[in-house]
Amino acid sequence: MRSKSQIASWGLAFVGICLAIVGYFGPWIPHKAAALTVTGSELSWFSKPFGLPSRELFVLPLIAAGVVFSLTAQRYIARPLARFGVVVLGILVILASTPIYDSIFSPEYRRQLILMAVGGVLVVLTLFAPRLPHRVWGVLIVLLALGILPALWQFAAFQPRVAALYKGAIGVGWGLIVCLIGFALLLVRGILAAVNPSLFATSPR
Repeated sequence: MRSKSQIASWGLAFVGICLAIVGYFGPWIPHKAAALTVTGSELSWFSKPFGLPSRELFVLPLIAAGVVFSLTAQRYIARPLARFGVVVLGILVILASTPIYDSIFSPEYRRQLILMAVGGVLVVLTLFAPRLPHRVWGVLIVLLALGILPALWQFAAFQPRVAALYKGAIGVGWGLIVCLIGFALLLVRGILAAVNPSLFATSPR
């Protein structure tokens, strides 16, 4: 039987995943003109003309969210068919960051596609998640939750260039805030599992 702490902890993980994904597709760069509002999912191609050297890092939050989703759900679901369905959903989340069709095989998107391929492999490997000690699972969640940091680093470097283009200071969109909250919840959940696995050692199946 699931304890209240187990239900709360798994709920925390899934809420964090949902917020991370919703926030990624929300505006990171706000503007009163809708055409100039840029979502997290648009940053990798929107930053292309600005010469940002590592703009493929903007896709890491979505890749991390897809892997965390599968890593978490695999410990929650027992039926084999449902577990393979989770893998498919995790890969679909990652594929949402695929470049537009006419640019997908362009050399400038090669590193982004490599990151997506690695993410897909990690999603498949989550089929072994139920065998992991809960402490190890928690450490993996922490590492994946930190996947937001490279994107934030690129965003901090990119924001002044956008401000210059827009001829004025720009704020931070609600999408970025929601995405950060989601990854913060995942970080808390991972730390709790890594530091004190006895609280959540029993799988909620």
